[in-house]
Amino acid sequence: MRRYDGWREIIALATPVVISKLSFTAMGMVDTAMVGRIGATEQGAVGLATTYMFTLYVFGLGLLGVINTFVSQHHGAGQPRKCGLVLGQGLRIAVIVGAITMAALLLSAPLFRWAGLSEGVCENGYTYMFFRMLGLPGVFGFWAYNAFMEGLGKTRTAMKITVLGNLVNIVADYVLIFGMGPIPAMGVAGAGLATAASNMFMLGCFVWVVHRKDGAFRGFGIREISRSPQWKTLGKMIRIGLPMGLQFFLEIGAFLIFSVMIGWVGDVSLAANQVALRLMSFSFMTIWGISTAATTLVGRNQGEGHPQRAQLAGNRCLLLAMGFTGLCALAFAGVPGLLVRVFTPFEHVAVMAIPLMYVAAVFQVFDGLNGVSYGALRGAGDTRWPMWAVILINWFIGIPMVYALTIPAGLGVTGAWLGMTVMMSIQGTALLIRFRLGSWKTLRLVDSLEGTSTGVDPTPARGEGHSGKRSA
Repeated sequence: MRRYDGWREIIALATPVVISKLSFTAMGMVDTAMVGRIGATEQGAVGLATTYMFTLYVFGLGLLGVINTFVSQHHGAGQPRKCGLVLGQGLRIAVIVGAITMAALLLSAPLFRWAGLSEGVCENGYTYMFFRMLGLPGVFGFWAYNAFMEGLGKTRTAMKITVLGNLVNIVADYVLIFGMGPIPAMGVAGAGLATAASNMFMLGCFVWVVHRKDGAFRGFGIREISRSPQWKTLGKMIRIGLPMGLQFFLEIGAFLIFSVMIGWVGDVSLAANQVALRLMSFSFMTIWGISTAATTLVGRNQGEGHPQRAQLAGNRCLLLAMGFTGLCALAFAGVPGLLVRVFTPFEHVAVMAIPLMYVAAVFQVFDGLNGVSYGALRGAGDTRWPMWAVILINWFIGIPMVYALTIPAGLGVTGAWLGMTVMMSIQGTALLIRFRLGSWKTLRLVDSLEGTSTGVDPTPARGEGHSGKRSA
């Protein structure tokens, strides 16, 4: 029987996922960096609009993450045909959340002005957002397929597609932002349109790869995708995935509010904040990749009925994350000036961003604890407790603390980052303790889907899952 807890397995899964996540976030980073050549207001506006869009996206992306949870557990239990069935229900979820998100974005124009931001930030931010949301179907569609591949451990295919999509975005950004030949310079609108086109391109690649008759996914129930809705399966996926989506939404929503508070200080502070966030996204996306590996490995081992191996896999993912964030901390604190000047040519923005990198060095270590602990809990299906922890810590501790340090204390953007770091240290520690206590070890999602129980079976299954594995 193959073990799903070794270092080699973790690195083999995590490395392509890390590259995929970095490629995905690099689209917003490239947009922000290229638009930064136009001006600080445009750069701050694109960065803020990216954060706002991600806040609305993230509920659906979190909800679609449940595809990985269920696919990995079915895969571990030796039930490959169920994997395609799960993807089919996930695509239905993607259509629903995509329509809701599109409506929310179209109604968002007044929010930028109600937030008290400058006219330039409002106008450029909404322009970028309008053109970028044309690719919204691509975002949720390829995210569903991507979660399916991650649950199966086929992360290299997803990596190749996202890297190729990012290359398309870089070329399209340069042409559409600055103009070339008969194509006029579109500025921030061009940046949004380039990313939208890249998202649709990636969805097309995912569909082609998965549905090829001679492809590597034909043994995982691909024909089940087109079946009529399986309401029991769909209901269980929503029940487990809804707290995931809400947690992501509330967590990123808190960061949006932090950005708005920084915008009250001034456009230069907002631009410096976006530079720091873009740099820290390298760390964040790598952590997200390791977190995804934790979800897959914990889910597989749970599906096989080996919670102790699931615990070991999660622990090793945490150690890997701490090693990586430690290296990032050294880079952020060691050469902050060199790093920030990659993202802004304006010295007044760089001077304000450099002190943020020292705070970010500490912040991203605790963010690593938070992200990977949650990824491991998600693999087991433990999603409700983390959601309530995020609500309490972000909204009742983090937001008041950030406001107090930013405005009344007069510390500006540096105060905001200090408040966020304290908040993340509390949250990361709380989720780590939750995972280490191991109350999630009794959860068995596969048994529920197979109809062998009416709820969560508190005893690890030893029969069907293992016999299915041997016969697969």
